[in-house]
Amino acid sequence: MSDGTPEGDRAAATTIAGETVLHEGYRTLARYRNRHAEPDGSRSDEETRDLLMAGRVVGVIAHDPAADKLVLIRQYRLAAHLATGKGDLVELVAGGVEDGEDAETSVRRELKEETGLDATRIVHLFDAMPTPGICTELAHFYYAEVDASKLPDRAGEDEHEATFPFALPIDEAIALIDSGACVNGFLMLGLHWFARKRAV
Repeated sequence: MSDGTPEGDRAAATTIAGETVLHEGYRTLARYRNRHAEPDGSRSDEETRDLLMAGRVVGVIAHDPAADKLVLIRQYRLAAHLATGKGDLVELVAGGVEDGEDAETSVRRELKEETGLDATRIVHLFDAMPTPGICTELAHFYYAEVDASKLPDRAGEDEHEATFPFALPIDEAIALIDSGACVNGFLMLGLHWFARKRAV
């Protein structure tokens, strides 16, 4: 009997009838045929879904508690340019979890690569799937304590993925998403969480 508390995500009995790789590149695109259990206990008809196989990533809320500022980055995104005409995005530090890495190691590596900073403290906050209808990407969000006074003007180990880090007072950063000035989903997820919690 339910106590009135909403039930969260749960396992669904799924039968995979077939898998075909459609494309292999930076990401793999795969086609699945499957049937699954519906919430009422019935079985679905066989359906076909094309999924982008993206793996695990990290998103980092980088915070300087002494200055009470958040460290964000600017980075060019072709997809954003094509969708909105604005390809120069404000973002959280983020990136993929590489083979053999745990998520915390990825946080430290991405933070160093994209901002030039080292974290003095790291805390896992929450996990999220940004687009579960079409993509397997699972994002692990972390808080990282940093010293923003050491920010360089430009970072990024790969010259084709230059990042431009900057520090912003927390209220100004939150105002960016409240005003609709930024569309990056990771940025909105992370800053909405931080706006509610503030302390880690």
